[in-house]
Parts: sequence; C-alpha cells; structure tokens
Amino acid sequence: MHVVVLLKQVLDPEIPQKAFDVDPVRKVPKVERAPQVLSIFDGNALELALRLREARGDATITALTLGVERADEVLRKALALTCDAAVRVGADPEALDSRQKARLLAAAIRTLEPPDLVLAGRQAADWEAGQVGAMVAEELSLPCVPFVSRVEAAEDPLTVRQQLESGYAVVRLGGPSVCTVTNDETNVLRAAKVKDVMAAGRKPLRVIAPEEIGGISGLGPAVELLALELPAKRTGAEMVDAGSAEESARALARRLRELGAI
Repeated sequence: MHVVVLLKQVLDPEIPQKAFDVDPVRKVPKVERAPQVLSIFDGNALELALRLREARGDATITALTLGVERADEVLRKALALTCDAAVRVGADPEALDSRQKARLLAAAIRTLEPPDLVLAGRQAADWEAGQVGAMVAEELSLPCVPFVSRVEAAEDPLTVRQQLESGYAVVRLGGPSVCTVTNDETNVLRAAKVKDVMAAGRKPLRVIAPEEIGGISGLGPAVELLALELPAKRTGAEMVDAGSAEESARALARRLRELGAI
C-alpha cells in the first residue's frame, strides 16, 4: 500500500498579535523572521498514515509539500517520523490560489507510485479555506471522504471513521481515495525519536519544478485577492453610574439596547 500525505508549512499560529502585520502591496503576511511550522491538521493526517502503516505492516508513506526551500523543514520532520520518502514541488504557495495548488500537487502525485490513499488536513492553519484536499481528489478523479478522524479497519478494503455534526459514520473505501483529516484524540502527531531526527538530515529530498510536470501551464488564478489588511482596532470605554446598584443595572441595560448589544 502506498500512502501520500499532503503537508503544508504555515506561520506559527502562536506568534503574538503585536508581531503580526500584512504587506498591503503584496497582500501577504509580513512577519520578520517568524517561525514556520507544520499545519496542525496536516500533522493529524501524518499521524493517521503512521498508525495505518503500523497496523498493516506493508505500507509506504510519501510526504508531499508545495513550497520554497524553507518548506523542506516540514519534510525533514516527516522523515524524522519515519516517512519513507519526501517530495517538494518548488513553487511559492503565496503566489497561487487553491485551484493552482491542487493542480500542481495532483500533477506531482502522478509522478509517484500510484497511491492507494491520499491524506490531507481538513484545512490549512493559515487561510483555513479547506479546498485543496477535495480539489486534488477531483484532479485525480478519486472519491473524497472529508473529516476523517480514524482508520477503523486497516485490512482491504480500508474502513475509516468520518466525523459528523451529530456523531460519526463508518465509510468503506472501495479503492484509491482521498481523505481530508480532522483532529481526534487518537491522531495527535507523535514526537520524533532523536536517532530518527539525526537520520532524517541525511535522507534525500526530491524537488520537482512546476515546469517538469506542467501542472498549471496556462492556468491562471480562479480568484483574485483585492485587499488584505488587519481589522481596525477599536478601543473605548463608557462608564454607567446611576447611583444605586439597581439603578445602574437598569441604566446599563438601556445603554446596551441602544448600542444593539442585547
């Protein structure tokens, strides 16, 4: 069995708000020397792949990302967690929309051993669009099961658990499929062992240029970002003091109604 896991490097969501800014001309975040991390739901997808390999014993895992050279960090992390191979499509994700990213990733997947399962996070931790996984499935003409949290049975055909608003469904995969993975208490990404971290630095990374696979040749963006800016900060305070506590409470309620708060 061959499992491909789609990974994305994002700005660390834990950076302080005061350190975050946007470039209004390029319409991208402008954070000097901000740490980059693996998107959290992609980590859940990677853990699911590792657990599936442990359960089956015959699976190989390829980590695939799209990004510039610094995105190799997430691939090294995947190799440190004992993924079998790592591939990067060398393109700047900031310059691409979801359709273009999906087209490139799908084209890269076609250069690999045909996958039996493609796993992706349900959404990225930066834009949270939640589109690329399903679009990759469409590009590959594969069925897509969203919000998968567990592999219920590892033997063929695979059976997965899909989270629903009011519970979960158990879905049997009839063949090669794409699953977008949501978080669950059973798929929290494990920590790498020190010896595996050291070994990961010596393992090869395959880099694919977009021109090699022609994934977006002649394909313009489907959407245009017109503006990107931080929400305007609104501060202010108004004191309500009408004498007694009861009168102040009534005055406060009246003022909140005037403001449309209640």
